[in-house]
Amino acid sequence: LQASATSSPGPASLGSQVHAAAVNGDRSALLKLITEPLLKDREDQFGRTPLMYCVLADRLDCAEILLKAGASVNKTDLSQRTALHLAAQKGNVRFLKLLLSRRANWLQKDLEEMTPLHLATRHPSPKALALLLKHIGPGEVDTQDKNKQTALHWSAFYNRPEHVRLLIKHDSNIGIPDSEGKIPLHWAAHSQEPSATETVRCILEAAPTESLLNWQDYEGRTPLHFAVADGNEAVVEVLTSYEGCNVTAYDNLFRTPLHWAALLGHAKIVHLLLERNTSGTIPSDSQGATPLHYGAQSNNAETVGVFLSHPSVKDEPDLEGRTAFMWAAGKGSDDVIRTMLALTPNIDINMADKYGGTALHAASLSGHESTVKLLLEKGAMVDSLDVMKHTPLFRACEMGHRDVILTLIKGSARVDLVDVDGHTALHWAALGGNAEVCQILMENGISPNVQDHAGRTPLQCAAYGGYITCMAVLMENHADPNIQDKEGRTALHWSCNNGYLDAVKLLLGYNAFPNQMEHSEERYTPLDYALLGGHSEVTQFMLEHGALSIAAIQDIAAASIQAVYKGYTVRKAFRERKQLLMRHEQLRKDAANSTGSCAGTNTVYIISLRKHYEKTLHIFSLLCR
Repeated sequence: LQASATSSPGPASLGSQVHAAAVNGDRSALLKLITEPLLKDREDQFGRTPLMYCVLADRLDCAEILLKAGASVNKTDLSQRTALHLAAQKGNVRFLKLLLSRRANWLQKDLEEMTPLHLATRHPSPKALALLLKHIGPGEVDTQDKNKQTALHWSAFYNRPEHVRLLIKHDSNIGIPDSEGKIPLHWAAHSQEPSATETVRCILEAAPTESLLNWQDYEGRTPLHFAVADGNEAVVEVLTSYEGCNVTAYDNLFRTPLHWAALLGHAKIVHLLLERNTSGTIPSDSQGATPLHYGAQSNNAETVGVFLSHPSVKDEPDLEGRTAFMWAAGKGSDDVIRTMLALTPNIDINMADKYGGTALHAASLSGHESTVKLLLEKGAMVDSLDVMKHTPLFRACEMGHRDVILTLIKGSARVDLVDVDGHTALHWAALGGNAEVCQILMENGISPNVQDHAGRTPLQCAAYGGYITCMAVLMENHADPNIQDKEGRTALHWSCNNGYLDAVKLLLGYNAFPNQMEHSEERYTPLDYALLGGHSEVTQFMLEHGALSIAAIQDIAAASIQAVYKGYTVRKAFRERKQLLMRHEQLRKDAANSTGSCAGTNTVYIISLRKHYEKTLHIFSLLCR
């Protein structure tokens, strides 16, 4: 920096020199440079002036020189901050006194609309804040920033109890909500530091009202919600020690602090809230789920143990009829399941929800093999049916959970059952495109050509989704691609309908008939389905492999009918002429046997008849060409 002060005297160089002099505290160089009036408030690339550099480097004497020379005390940088902002943020009382004595504007707002008063709350010492408070006017202590937060909000956020006391002493309003609806108590409670209890007490001592304790932000959350979320047991203890604190307050999602504590696994806080819940009831959310449900799904065994050890807690079902035990199974919370089985020996492991699903259904659907094993070991029914007649195996096959399927089959699950629609487990596996699962099921005795109540096969289910690997596995195991359902559709119909070119190629490669017609009035073929769906590539491929639309088939049929009819009329005329000739021949024979006097006449007649017969044969041969 000193080298730059003696380099070339260009404008840019001089600008950097004056900033360097301010930072280094080089009074003589500074005095020399500011003889040029433009350099007193010269800005760097951030808009900072030499006076601001003095504040940043704590060069009070250089700052006095600049101010005496007429430097602007309220000049702002690119963030709209003044030297007073910087001094307040650093908690530099000496600079604050100097700048305020030069009429620095403490109400100046930066781009975040924060004043020096807001920034003074960042420094641990309250001296800078106390000095600024001496210069504010009536009603100015609660100046709000861009987020409608006052200095009291920020003091609570930074956990500054002395700052909070100072501001409250100067009549700062503790009930002003910010842009999120939070009051300072929310921010004080929203801290993970145990010392936050002092800040909380400072605010509550000013107005220990029930409305303040239970103030809800715009998402319905009270200060207790935030203390619980941060796991700050000390703050929870302080808040709930006040008689008016509502430990069962709902947020906008109908969750209480107890729900939050259960979800996050704060066992000690759960115990504290249960003890201070004077309502005698355990709250549930909008879906009927209790805090026990939340703890169960998060595999918080200790928390669940606290719940079940409390006399007011029972495993009540939610609105869908699902208990916390079922939630635990669905999330693979094995530790919770063991805890619940140990603490509630009379638990019904096969209890069903309103749809007939059991804990084993839930675990199988989610693919938790260890949970499935645990439930089977504890006596869960392997073939329990829900309202759709789905067993746990069905749900595992639908989602393609191979290990769960093998575990269920090993546990004697039946693979030959069908649901209310006649679907087998193989149908559900094919619908999900689970080729490996399909192979397992076929190896365990399910026919690849089994049909549901609509006549559909697993191959048609796979073709509907375009699952070519699954389709190949099925056809390798002798699945028939030409089986029609009750509406006459084949697997090729479904692949063409959905535009799956690779599936179409695969089916034709396994000798699928391209012109199978459905049983509806329209009699559509697979090609018709491709045309109706606008699948040009599939259409082109089908045409190249002999596919016909119903219109083309009808045209061919019409031509065939016309040809048959034409042949029929020719044959009819021929038969009539043949009969006539035969009659004439008979007459000739009769005449030959008659008197000799008629011999000449009969000869002439026979010659004439033979010519007529030959002419008729000629005409018939022409018609038959």
